Amino acid sequence: MRLEGIRIGDVVEVDRHGRRFHALVTGTVPGGVALQPLDRRINYHSARSQQVIGHWARRGRPRETDAPLEPSPRQMQLSIE
Repeated sequence: MRLEGIRIGDVVEVDRHGRRFHALVTGTVPGGVALQPLDRRINYHSARSQQVIGHWARRGRPRETDAPLEPSPRQMQLSIE
């Protein structure tokens, strides 16, 4: 996969030595990207372009509003007893 479209904050899927995991991109390193794995059991902190098999881009920020959140009608039907 080409790394030119991958930016800091994006999520990537990596296949390294047959082990697949998802990670947050924290920067670039020569020949690849620096990673922060989402699973704490993973010890790999970088990946080359051949090892990146999936990419999810972070798009924009969530909208901020001062209005209070209103529950949906279906939420009001739930009864916890």
